[in-house]
Amino acid sequence: MAGYLALCGACLVLARPLAARGHRGWAVASRLAPAAVFCGFAASAVSVLAFTAGAGLGLVWLAALALRLGTGPAAAVRP
Repeated sequence: MAGYLALCGACLVLARPLAARGHRGWAVASRLAPAAVFCGFAASAVSVLAFTAGAGLGLVWLAALALRLGTGPAAAVRP
């Protein structure tokens, strides 16, 4: 459970810098992804599939965000 809370926290923490850089869609999605993870976790009492879907969505979002941030323009190297 602690890992999924950390995943949700990471998404929420990254939403602010994304919004500040003008990536509004990515910022909104970073705020919505934790809701999906929490819903999946809450529904895990009813169905394991709901938990798997929520956790999978969170991890897919984290991978997409890492790919997006990793392929951005390189920072200028200062001597």
